Amino acid sequence: MRRKKWTTSKTIAMGILLVDGSATYIVLGLCGIAILRNFSGALPYLTTLIGALQAAAGYVLGAYFRKSGRENTRGGIVYDAALNAWSPNDSDL
Repeated sequence: MRRKKWTTSKTIAMGILLVDGSATYIVLGLCGIAILRNFSGALPYLTTLIGALQAAAGYVLGAYFRKSGRENTRGGIVYDAALNAWSPNDSDL
């Protein structure tokens, strides 16, 4: 059984999620270390990094889901809905 190869858009979406998640945990860890060591300064560069990566992830995932929605429709009908709506007992067909 062969695995399907991921599309480029799915690879990009998963990559941005991985980078965003790992950077968020690293920054929160550094902020935790700063609190434990009684750092009295501000950490705007670290907290801005989280916000910037969250914004990038939101943009990339929004574009990915729009693309995915367009791929699964044709003429305004969603393929899954069209396939599930038919039954052998339908007399209209």
